[in-house]
Formats: sequence, C-alpha cells, structure tokens
Amino acid sequence: MKKLIYILPAIFTLFTFVQCDDTTESVGSSIIPNKDIITAKTEYFNATSRTIMANDSILANTNEVYLGRYTDEESGTVFTSGFITQFGCNEDYGFPENGVLGDTATYTKLRIYFEEYYGDSLNSMQCEVYALDQTLEEGTPYYTNLDPTEFYSPDAEPLAKKTYNAIDFALHDSILNGENYSRHIEIPLPNHIGNSFISKYYEKDCEGNHIGKEHFANSEVFIKDVFKGIYVKCTQGDGTVLKVYRTRLDIGFKHYIESSTGELDSIQALSAPFYSGKEVLQVNNFDNDDLTPLANEKQHTYLKTPAGLYTEVTLPILDIVGPDTINSAKITFTRYNETAGYTRTPHTTLLMVRKCDMFKFFLKNKLADGKTSFTTTFASSTNEYTFTNIANLIKACYKEYQDGIAESPNWEEENPDWNKIVLIPVSTTLDSNKSVVKLSHDISISSIRLRGGTEYEIPIEVITSRFND
Repeated sequence: MKKLIYILPAIFTLFTFVQCDDTTESVGSSIIPNKDIITAKTEYFNATSRTIMANDSILANTNEVYLGRYTDEESGTVFTSGFITQFGCNEDYGFPENGVLGDTATYTKLRIYFEEYYGDSLNSMQCEVYALDQTLEEGTPYYTNLDPTEFYSPDAEPLAKKTYNAIDFALHDSILNGENYSRHIEIPLPNHIGNSFISKYYEKDCEGNHIGKEHFANSEVFIKDVFKGIYVKCTQGDGTVLKVYRTRLDIGFKHYIESSTGELDSIQALSAPFYSGKEVLQVNNFDNDDLTPLANEKQHTYLKTPAGLYTEVTLPILDIVGPDTINSAKITFTRYNETAGYTRTPHTTLLMVRKCDMFKFFLKNKLADGKTSFTTTFASSTNEYTFTNIANLIKACYKEYQDGIAESPNWEEENPDWNKIVLIPVSTTLDSNKSVVKLSHDISISSIRLRGGTEYEIPIEVITSRFND
C-alpha cells in the first residue's frame, strides 16, 4: 500500500508532462509573427589577387638598419642594403676643460653593432664609408628606395673601406662568446674627422672666449655644426646581410690629469663616443634587381621583404552586398610550401589595409581599426593567414561606392582602388600590457608565395541574415 502511495504521484506528474507536451509543442514559435523570424545563410564569393611592387611605399626611418648583399637563389634577384645615419651627443657634452694633448685625436673609429645576420658568416664582404654633404631633415618621410647621392658625393673618395665577415675570426672564442662582447665591425676612419671634432669644441671667438661648447649643446646643433653623418655602402661580396642596431663613432684623445703630487703631469687616454639611436635619424637604402618578372607571375602572389612585393586583392563588393544583412565575412590566404632546398620564415603578422590608405596609414602611425584595416598572425598548423571578420570593411567600401556614384556616374573609373586592399607584412610594438602601440613595416628578409593570381580565386565566406517576409 505504501509503495502505491509513492508511485501514484509520480505517474500523475508524468501524465501531466506528457499532456503539456502534446498541446504546447509549438507555443514558442506560434506567438512570434512569421515576419520577425530571422533566417541566416552562408554564401561564398571569390576575390582575385595579384602581386604589386612596393616601390616607394616602405618608410626607411627605423631603429634598425641592414648592411650587405645576397642573391635570392629561388628567384635569382639580388638585394643590396646600405644605410645613412647621423650621430648625436648628450646635451652639453664636453671634452676635458684643460684641453686635449696636442689638440689632436689619437684615433677615430666607426663601430657597427649587430646581433643578427642573414646568410653565411664565412662570406667575405666589403663596405665603404662616405661623409654626408646634406643632413636628413626631421619630420621628412624617407623611403627605402631613396637615392643616397642626394646626401653624399659619389665622386668623393670614401672615408674608409673595410673587408669583414659576420664573425670576426681574429678574435678568440672566449672573447666572441663572452658576456661583455658585443658583435660589431670596427672601421678606422681618417683622423682629420676626430681632429675636426676637437677643433670645433675648443673654438674661440676673436676676443678669446670659448664658444665651441655651443656646437655640442645637443644633437640637433651637433649635426648642423659639427658632423652631418655618414653613408655606409655595401660594395663587394654576396650572401651576408647584417641587422644593425647601433652605430658608434669614437674619438680617442689624451689629456693631462693630476698626479699624486697634485700637478697636471699624468696622461690619461680616453674616448668620446657619439651614437646613432632614437634621438637622431637613420634610414635604410634598399636596392633590388628588377622585380617585375616576379610581380608578373600568374600562378601565385608574393609577399617579399624588405624590398619589396605586396599582394593586392580585389574584393567583389557589389556581389556580396545585397538585401540581406552582412553579419560576418572571412577571408583566408594560404601560403605555398617552399620548394625543396629553400627555407623561408613566413612573416609573423600581416596588415590588411585599403590600397587608397596604404601610404597615410604608416605616415600617420595608425593602428588597425577593425573597419578599414586589420591584422592577423600566421597559423603554422594550417599554413594560413586568416582575417576572421572583414564585414565592416565591405560595408565601408560599399558606402563609399554609393556616395561616390550618387555624386558622379564616373566615380568608379576615377577611383579604381575603391574595392582593393593590400597585404603588407608588419612588425608590432607592444606596451607593458601586451597591447599593440605601433605598427611598422616588417623589413626582415623573407619571401613567400600565396595562393592567388590567375590560377586561384580566393573564397570569402559571408554569413548574412534577413527577417522573413
């Protein structure tokens, strides 16, 4: 009897649920008007791509510069890099007050520091160093295809020539691998450079007042009055490129110091360093063989740095935009595997930016805004670069098209790049919170091919929605 008491409520509850299920199956949908029901669908559209040459789009102003030459075995193109740099001095820099022994420098040396290099450390390379006739101007955008002869005279004798290797085999391993050693090339310069520094510092006016210190008041004045800078040019060798992070000019001198007797009768040897760095300008100069044959290849497209091929993509905006609402749009670019015997490190980060904005994007130090510019990172597991949602880009392009056509029926012909984007390899600068605070051109040495060209259309996956009629 007790079992029956417990079983009856359970049966009654089950019966109640069954009855509710039979009579309310479509209550939720039946109370929503049919016109308010949203239908979503996925469609695919095809973009086309081609390779374009970077030309004068790569800003040369950078904290790191390259020196050297290499021949790309896969394409046969020859890449050569040199650099222009200025030197700065600390504010109110001073040589010894009591003068320099003999009013002359004991030596003048240029040191080019690098941590990384591309190619073979055994290659014998040669560079030449020239003094600048013209200064780089602060606030002026310089590009990697600049003509160095605008800043120095190619007919002038170089200040120095230096044959070097990426590893200085004259040094013992214990020095090369020591904690206090910084890898560098040391280039002796003519001592008249150092002498001119010293002479300028101890300059006096007609009344005998020491006015030379004014020339060393800060880097700007120093560059203008004392030394404009140098151009370092790769002249011989192939197969090695140095990634230079600092250049230093050292002026050696001797002066008297007090001895134990209190007299200025002891001699001390010192060096006055002048550095390149963030406070002064330095620019890359890249020279590449004609890249037109690579740009004209139809089976794929290229991303080639540091100089320079990009991939241009034409988006089918008018095909994508219709009566339905665009919820998301995804486009993926697949990297071709390298042919046997060649290894290339793919670029870590790509910027997608409208072609009409690609110059001002870097000039104005912009960041990807998720509307007309985007970044993505390389996925090694799939060998792809994927931009997960470019819906805002499609909408922005279409709105510009509508506004333009409304004003002028010839607007599309006058604005042929309205539906084009460019893929550009970039380097990112992060703050302490790991947030991106700067995007700059990736000038690492790399060359990769992407699926595209006339042989392959790039699918765009678009998810749209609409309310039922």
